[in-house]
Amino acid sequence: MKIQPRTIKHEKFKEMVKAWLDTHREEYCSFVEEVGKRDRSGFQHIFQYAQMAAPGYANAVMTYMSEKDSKDFSGIEKVLKDADIASTLANDLQSQNPDSIAPAMLAWLYFGNSWETMVAYNEEMIQDKKTSFSNRLKARFVIFMAIKMSIFNEHRTKEDWENFRKIQKSIGSAVPVTDSSIEELENEEAPVPTEDDGAQETTDEKKEPQKRGRKKVRVSIESLFLHNAERMKEKLSCYLKSQCGGNELAMLYICLKNDAYMSHCEITTFHNALVEGFPEIKFVAVRSVQKAHKDLTTDMMGGKRLMDFGEYKKMFDNIRRHFAA
Repeated sequence: MKIQPRTIKHEKFKEMVKAWLDTHREEYCSFVEEVGKRDRSGFQHIFQYAQMAAPGYANAVMTYMSEKDSKDFSGIEKVLKDADIASTLANDLQSQNPDSIAPAMLAWLYFGNSWETMVAYNEEMIQDKKTSFSNRLKARFVIFMAIKMSIFNEHRTKEDWENFRKIQKSIGSAVPVTDSSIEELENEEAPVPTEDDGAQETTDEKKEPQKRGRKKVRVSIESLFLHNAERMKEKLSCYLKSQCGGNELAMLYICLKNDAYMSHCEITTFHNALVEGFPEIKFVAVRSVQKAHKDLTTDMMGGKRLMDFGEYKKMFDNIRRHFAA
């Protein structure tokens, strides 16, 4: 008797996948062999399945790669949610259709080295000198998503990924993006200090640390500008109507500071001023802006930064022209 997708509990679903695996070892091994090929044919089949189950998936991924902030997966998540891909997977698992890759793919995700294979393969792509810059960025995206989603879905733990990177290094593999991704996820959970976070001080009597402050630095957006505050605020308002993702705000911060439109301040102060100065706009969290700023300004090759290449450079040049006009 077929179980309706929306009534299946997660543990029951996992048991169903394991039952299929126990009785279809040959099909499973063939699938694992295919995804392990260097021509990436197995991954292409998985991507094609995702396109079939969620027709807007490919466009959502491409939109993310070209426009979205590296922390904002809402577009991709909405496509998958609207398509109800979980129900499609559950139906395909129970259909016994020999042409569907869903059962083998699910078994690989739950019980195989799926996440590790995806991460290791994309690390190799990044190290390959023949890989284009844009494809390296895509590979970095896949690695971060694989690690994040495997932890979120409780398929892997941070300890599992720590062990994975130790094994990879022991056999001579370079895993710089895996290292940075794990660190980024750890930083997401750590509290981000504000400028008023005081250093831990001790009292004369008990020598115990005092509690750290959490006050926001509150200044008006007008007070940050060095001249023509009203004109700059109008320019800013026009820009923010369509540009308020993490990358956009990080580049805005860099432009205003480097081109001497704004007095020196930390990103948290700048973000707080924007939030209070434009309450009608929904801004991303300050952590997204801090993360984007770090990525965009990290030295890469020849003394250049990520923001000096491709679409990022074009975006930054447009910001400078907007405020110079």
